[in-house]
Amino acid sequence: MNTVFVLHTQYNLILACGLLHQSKVNDLILFIDFKLTDELKGKIEDNFDRVLYLYGNFPKRVLDSKSKLNKITSDCKEIKNFLNKSYDRIFVVDDMCIQEMYSLKCSAIHNKNIDMCWLEDGGNAYFYNGTVSKGMGSTPLKRAIRKCYFSLKFGLWQYYDLGRIIGTHKLLKKGYFIFPEFARREFYNRERILITDDEFTLGMKMIFKGESVHFEKGSILIALDKLEVYGDKLQSVTFSLEQLINVTEGNIYYKYHPRETDKLSVLSNAIELDKTVALESYLTNADTKDLTIIGIKSTALQTAKKLGYKTLSLIQQVEEANEVVKFYKTIGIECI
Repeated sequence: MNTVFVLHTQYNLILACGLLHQSKVNDLILFIDFKLTDELKGKIEDNFDRVLYLYGNFPKRVLDSKSKLNKITSDCKEIKNFLNKSYDRIFVVDDMCIQEMYSLKCSAIHNKNIDMCWLEDGGNAYFYNGTVSKGMGSTPLKRAIRKCYFSLKFGLWQYYDLGRIIGTHKLLKKGYFIFPEFARREFYNRERILITDDEFTLGMKMIFKGESVHFEKGSILIALDKLEVYGDKLQSVTFSLEQLINVTEGNIYYKYHPRETDKLSVLSNAIELDKTVALESYLTNADTKDLTIIGIKSTALQTAKKLGYKTLSLIQQVEEANEVVKFYKTIGIECI
């Protein structure tokens, strides 16, 4: 089997690497949405047969409409040149992205029966994460204009589909999940395939295994989401963190989202970890399992739980009981 992956994040890479054993050939298109170190780049190129790197959202750049269109056009040309052979399977993550729709189109040119699959992107697969669509996807009229324009410009037509949530493109008949039985109802109409614990652990080691990182035993590690997802609930998040800090006697570490630009003054006396280093890397290389991982609804909580850490969420102090609480309790994350 020949497979191509179209990915964005370090979490995507974990899952993809865990699945490499299923295929003879594995190629990768990677949008750089995180700090790509030489070490990580080396690991990627050791495990994938061919790699196409495209600029993503790191470092954050503000582009005007013309610049955005030029970037999409340039990306699509590179994607077309890269997808120049037949694949049996393609994985995409952000199926709302024009470049990924175009990747589906290009892959089908060489194999009309190609398996089009979605690779889960963390919490989005299991609950609403508070992210609101903006720009050309924000209203029905803008969505219609967007569809007509990009279908014409890039010949997308049947490959253009803007689902209600990420991962629901009509051509993606299969989804690969860490917890397929708990996927959101929007995925019930497709085959949900398990990424096994062994595959997840294998992916973690392939991407992040490195030198040991020291943590004091009994410490707390706070995993922060991108703060903007909380909107007017950010004050509740800050208050919850302040309460946590006041009742904690041991060391407190914390890590911001890789693309975070704001700071929380309530954490000024805690120990900040390098935000450009994936939390998964810290969890993989920590010199002790005697750590408690605490967050709100970060994907890192699912990873920590998978790796055997004591994992807690403050979600009930920020939001009313909802699908997040139900999901976390089901997989063993304690909501306090």
